[in-house]
Amino acid sequence: MAPAPAMPDSVFPTLHCCTRLADTLLQGQELFDVKFYPFPTVDDDQIFAVAGEHDIFVCRPKLDADPPFELLRWFKDPDDEHAYNTVVWTKHPVTHKPLLCVAGALPKQIQFIDVESGLHLSDLTLKGHGKGINDLAISPLSTSLLASAAEDYTIRLWNLEPEYANQPCVAIFAGEAHRQPTLACHFHPNGRWMLSSGLDTAVCLWSVPSLEELERDHDNIEGYPDPKIVYYPHFHSTEVHSNYVDSIAFYGDLIISRAAKEQADRERDNTILLWKIDGFDAEDDPSPEPPIPSPGVSTRSSFKHPERSRGFQRLLTFDMPDTGRFYLRFGLLHAPGMRPILVMGNEKSKFHFWDLQKLEEGYDASEVQKTKKPRGRKPGPKKGLATAAVNKNNLDRNNQDRLGELRREQSGPSESAGGTPDPSSTSVSAAAERKYDLSDAFTPLKPHHHAVADTKLSARQHFATRQIAWSPDGTWMVAVGDNGMMCMFHRDRSAV
Repeated sequence: MAPAPAMPDSVFPTLHCCTRLADTLLQGQELFDVKFYPFPTVDDDQIFAVAGEHDIFVCRPKLDADPPFELLRWFKDPDDEHAYNTVVWTKHPVTHKPLLCVAGALPKQIQFIDVESGLHLSDLTLKGHGKGINDLAISPLSTSLLASAAEDYTIRLWNLEPEYANQPCVAIFAGEAHRQPTLACHFHPNGRWMLSSGLDTAVCLWSVPSLEELERDHDNIEGYPDPKIVYYPHFHSTEVHSNYVDSIAFYGDLIISRAAKEQADRERDNTILLWKIDGFDAEDDPSPEPPIPSPGVSTRSSFKHPERSRGFQRLLTFDMPDTGRFYLRFGLLHAPGMRPILVMGNEKSKFHFWDLQKLEEGYDASEVQKTKKPRGRKPGPKKGLATAAVNKNNLDRNNQDRLGELRREQSGPSESAGGTPDPSSTSVSAAAERKYDLSDAFTPLKPHHHAVADTKLSARQHFATRQIAWSPDGTWMVAVGDNGMMCMFHRDRSAV
C-alpha cells in the first residue's frame, strides 16, 4: 500500500532568512538573477550564483548557521560601465570545471568565469549581439550549447567546443519573429525545441537544429562558416499576452508564461498563464515548412489544430497581484520524482506558491470546502462525494484532456514522491470532489500557500523579487531582488 500523501502545506518551504547580500559593499545594488549549480557535486553541495548589476556571487547554503549561507566567491567587475542581469552555469568544454556565463546590458558580450580559480576566461568571450543580452540558457543536449536572448531582436546559439573557437555562433533565430527586444528563452527538456518571448508581446516556439545539422566539416570549408539562420518559428503569437512577456518556461509540453501587465486594464490583477499549443508534441519531427506571416494574422502555427481554433488554449490562470513591474520572473520546480511547484514573489515582499500536482489530484476528503453562493442564482443541491462522478463528467472535454496531460513527464517515474500516482498515467478519481474548479481557464486560481518576507525595513518599504531558483535536490529555494535583498527558503527532504 502506498504511503499517505504529505499534508497540504508541508510541501512548501519555510522562509529561513531574509537579508541584504553583502550589505556594506553592495550599496543597494539590485540583484537580477540567481541559479543553482545543476550538476552533481562530490559532497552533494547545493551551490548557487547570484548576478547583481556589477557583482557576481557564489554561495553555499548552511542550515545551522547565521547567516545560513557561506560566501564562496565574489567577482567584482572593475569596469563601472558594465551592467549584468543574467547568469547560468555550465562546464568548461575541456577541463569540465564549473563555469559561470554572465551577460547583461554592457558589455554586449557573454563572459565566462572559472569558479575554482576566480579568473575571467577571455578566450571564451562570445561576441556577436548588437545590443544588450537579457537571458541565457544551456541546452539539455550539451553543456557546450548556450542560447542567448538579446535586445537586437535575436536569439543566438553558441557552441563552446574548441573546434568552434573561430566562429562559436552556430545558429541565429531571427527574421520573421520578434519585432522588439527578446527578453527570455527556454529549452524543452529534450533539447529539440526552444521558447522565446519579448517586448513585442510575442511568444515563439523554435525548432532547434540537431547537433548533426550544426556540426561543421572544418576540413572542407574555407574560412569560418556562417551561422545557420532560422528565419521562421513553428509557432508565433501576440495574442497569448497583452504586454511584455518577460518570463516563460516549458512544463512538459505545456507552457507557463507571465507578462509585465497581463490585463489592459491596469486596475485588474496580474496573472501567470498555463497554456498549450494545439497539436504540439515535442517528440514529433518539426514540419519542414514553418508558417509564413500573413497580413492581419496574430497567431501562426505549423501544428494541426481545429480550423476554428487560434492554435493555442489557455488552461489555467494563476492570480499574481502586485506584479505589474517589468522583469519580474516566476520560479518553477519541475523535476522527476518531485511534486511540481510554481512560485513567484510580488512587489510587496510576498511570495505565492502553487502545488501544481495538487490541482491535478483534487483534494483530501477531510478538507473543509467553503464555497460562496454564486450571485443571481438559486443555490443548487449541496455537492458531496456522491455527486463527484457527475461533477467530473460535467467538466468540458478540453478540461479533462488538460488534467490528464497537465504534468507530462518525458523521463519521470510513474509515481511521484510520497507514493502519489502520477496524474498523467491515471484518471482523476471519482471518489473525491475537486476543491478547485479548473473548468474555467480564465478564473484566477488563488495560491495554495503564501509567505511574507520579514525585511526589517520600514512598514512602507518593500522589495520586488526579480528571480527565484530551486536547488537540484528540492530542499532550498533562493529569491533575489531590489535593494540587494536575498530570501532563502528551506524544507526537509521528506517533503520533496
